[in-house]
Amino acid sequence: MGRSTALFFGLVLALAGCEGTLLDGPTGPRGLGDRGGGGPATCGTPAVAPSAITRLTRTEYDYAIEDLLGDTSRPAREFAPDDITTGFEVGGAVSPLLVEQYLDAATSTAERATADLDALTGCAAGEACASEFIERFGRRAYRRPLTSEESASLRALYREGAALGDHRTGIQVVLEAILVSPSFLYHVEGAEPDAAPGAVMPLSGHEIASRLAFFLWRSVPDEELLDAAEAGELDDPANVEMQARRMLEDARAARGLHDFTRQWLDLDRLGTIEKDSAIHPEFDRALASDMRASIEAYVDAMLRDGGDFDALLVGDGTAYVNERLAPIYGLTGITGEELRAVEIDPSQRGGLLTQPGLLALLAKSNQSDPIHRGIFVRQRLLCQQLPPPPADVDTTPPDLMPGLTTRERFGEHRENPSCAACHSLIDPIGFGFEGYDAIGRFRATEEGQAIDASGEIVSGGDASGAFDGVIELSERLAASETVHECIARQWFRYAIGRIETAQDRCSTDAIDDAFSESGHDVRELVVALVTSDAFTHRRIPEAR
Repeated sequence: MGRSTALFFGLVLALAGCEGTLLDGPTGPRGLGDRGGGGPATCGTPAVAPSAITRLTRTEYDYAIEDLLGDTSRPAREFAPDDITTGFEVGGAVSPLLVEQYLDAATSTAERATADLDALTGCAAGEACASEFIERFGRRAYRRPLTSEESASLRALYREGAALGDHRTGIQVVLEAILVSPSFLYHVEGAEPDAAPGAVMPLSGHEIASRLAFFLWRSVPDEELLDAAEAGELDDPANVEMQARRMLEDARAARGLHDFTRQWLDLDRLGTIEKDSAIHPEFDRALASDMRASIEAYVDAMLRDGGDFDALLVGDGTAYVNERLAPIYGLTGITGEELRAVEIDPSQRGGLLTQPGLLALLAKSNQSDPIHRGIFVRQRLLCQQLPPPPADVDTTPPDLMPGLTTRERFGEHRENPSCAACHSLIDPIGFGFEGYDAIGRFRATEEGQAIDASGEIVSGGDASGAFDGVIELSERLAASETVHECIARQWFRYAIGRIETAQDRCSTDAIDDAFSESGHDVRELVVALVTSDAFTHRRIPEAR
């Protein structure tokens, strides 16, 4: 089908109408541990911080296309990158390029989907079949029943397409229109026409269903969830919890966990990092891919199957290894491509922070990197943001020098007044990782000297204190409520697409309490999150 200029500019205007719509003013971060300042006095009345309307991320778009049409071509991989404003991807600004990409994806997806009309529509050709398909498919794509105006418009499009070609052409035109509609491309949440500006209102059942599905499955709701919404069941938090637990048992829940892990640990970069081939000739794209798969298998086992965040940090004595990864772990006798659970030396490794893939990510091409390893702990596990280095400071890592260890070469940071303030927070943590080289292999010596992996967390709340090596560091972090609150905040930001504020205090307190009472079971954290006011309510826009 040819694309008209009117369709292109019509889509630009429709998407621009949703762009950046705020449900109140801007949001901003707050410090962890401050569970009182600025928040509501009591928690009897729902209080929610403002949010913006966002579009589907690339991951959400691809999984939605897969679940709606069985199409696994992943068209959104070619889309412009998503915004990262909360540490996690959020569908943000829409450019003319992205509009063009949406149109191209809709056209190619509709062409593939209509190659087998019987499988797609489940009915015979004709307008009655088209009407049935429009209602059924539109309900899932828009995450709600179509309005009478939408149904009539789509039926008219079908008739126009069928007149130009045939039944397939008509269905194809309908699919293209649905897939470029803001009701598909955006997380649309409306407001009652008589709602007071600034009021906090519960989401509708369909809006809760959509939030649940895109959070847990990264995709559209299934029929059972939509049926529950239409029956009014999702107005009751107990039913929201019941649906969340059902969805966590579904295989699609692995998508949400993997997507959180991918973004939290920045795993996409494993496919792009380079290592010095003269020092690490074994490092290539295949090994990097195995490292990523090993991390994902480990997180799956610890969180999806077990749920215990503390166990994720300290480990259970196993790792997921194949023939390529075995030498990195110092193991022999392992053959084949398939990852398998194997016992590892507990004196050398234990938990997430000793995963070779993560250590390789947080390293330079030819040496370990105490700076980025320390920053990772500060930002991803303690939720402490650090300022960028001064513009006039050279951030090039010191060259390798025979006879000098990494700790000795990075000593300048402690001497330079421009660097000392931040590096006193970063380096003492990062030096604790010196037992691992640039590809995450354990080492006992460097430049002929015994590794000094002593470290300290400074100004880290109840995680503060000295440690020796990553295993002790992991145990210290796993015992810290500061870390547990940080992880709860990371899941909050991932689920809701914004930074928490003091207005969310009642929600975040309840989530923290549930996480603590469960023994830090991430599944219970997720259930507490989806039943919180922050997840099930919205703030009506203030008058402008």
